[in-house]
Amino acid sequence: MAVFEASVELACSPEVAFEFLAQPENIRLITPSSVMLVFDAAPQRLSLGARMEFRVQAYGVVRSAVHDVTVWDEPRRFVERQVEGPLGSWEHEHLFEATSAGSRVTDRITFVPPGGILGLLINERKIREALEDGFGHRHHELEKRFGTPSGAA
Repeated sequence: MAVFEASVELACSPEVAFEFLAQPENIRLITPSSVMLVFDAAPQRLSLGARMEFRVQAYGVVRSAVHDVTVWDEPRRFVERQVEGPLGSWEHEHLFEATSAGSRVTDRITFVPPGGILGLLINERKIREALEDGFGHRHHELEKRFGTPSGAA
């Protein structure tokens, strides 16, 4: 199992950041347009047991996935897990911590690349590169919305 982790410092409370990211429509707004994220079914606001059915474009192909929210500890943490999708497994943990100047939002993703022939093309390195690009964009968009604490870059 591979682990990817990225954090961003924001000039807002953990509660504000949590509330923003608990709404699937906001996730769509901060996702790179090249991913073409479309929610086919999702609640307006996530909660324990919520299900998100969506499509994304990856490596030139549109793929469908279903994620369930398996952990809900508002406003500190929530976890979504792939129950259907292209990867061997996928779990995305969203962490929210108070800092002296706002909050730190950390995304920790544990994943297994797909098996078979697809796994030869979409391997851990390629997934990690896509995550670095995607979360770099996402965190930049969060910084634009909420600002960064003085001195954070």
